[in-house]
Amino acid sequence: MKIRIKAFTILLLVLMLAIPNNTVHAVAFNPDAWVESAHVIVESYSVTNERINPGETFVLTVIIKNASTKIVARDTLVEITNPPGVAPEYGKVAEFFIGDLQPEETQTLELKYNSWPSINSDTLDFYVTIATSDRSHTTTLRIPAGTEEPFAILSSEIPDTGKQYDSISTSLTFKALGEGNVTDVAYIVKVDGEEVATSSIGIMKPGATKNSAVAFTIPEAGQHTIEVLIRYADPAGQVYYMEVSRQSITIQKGENPQNPTGDTDYVRRDAAEPNYVGMGALAAVVVILFFTLVIILKKK
Repeated sequence: MKIRIKAFTILLLVLMLAIPNNTVHAVAFNPDAWVESAHVIVESYSVTNERINPGETFVLTVIIKNASTKIVARDTLVEITNPPGVAPEYGKVAEFFIGDLQPEETQTLELKYNSWPSINSDTLDFYVTIATSDRSHTTTLRIPAGTEEPFAILSSEIPDTGKQYDSISTSLTFKALGEGNVTDVAYIVKVDGEEVATSSIGIMKPGATKNSAVAFTIPEAGQHTIEVLIRYADPAGQVYYMEVSRQSITIQKGENPQNPTGDTDYVRRDAAEPNYVGMGALAAVVVILFFTLVIILKKK
């Protein structure tokens, strides 16, 4: 009997050792080990001014990437379905044939759009469909719409070079947006933070377009910064400034029309020398008054 028990115990131990335990072993994950085709994705996207302003043109930039590390994406085609209220500029289509896209390769796609002033949505959805030789999928791009500024900039002209004492001209064309009037509108130009020119416009109604130009001089040669601003007030009278642009301008040495010889002592000498003509005229007046007084006294 004892022999049978020992045999049973030994058999039980052997069976227990033969049964595997529940230890979990980590396995390295390799997407290319199971993905049989390349996977092209939208890596990032952007739009001019980070939003679509109704009535303005904008550029949509989409960067796509072959997320596979080993497999080439064949016959890659990207098609963008546009929301109502926008359309690619004349003669363009929202379709890009890329062809082969190497592993981890990226492509940047850009398309310029026109938008309608009638847009009244807070967001617009663009649908980007990416098709390769063996798969297809669609990604939604949700982009903010509507304007945060009361003006849309249509054009801005600022020179990047000029001369001392010569007139420098800048111009700006902009359109009033929103639903209400904008008051106390002015076009302002600053050089190195100092206001040098202002063009007052006054009240602008929604949809109104203005073109304004100003001229000024920069007396010092060298590198300077030009800022273009639009000043306006809300219905409560609160004044705001909208920055249109900020850029550098190089001013070359020029000829001072009041000192064409370039004499550096011109201003100092002119201020220091006596004005003999003025002094002579004053002396003549004094002499005439003296003799007139003497004649009057003799008659008395």
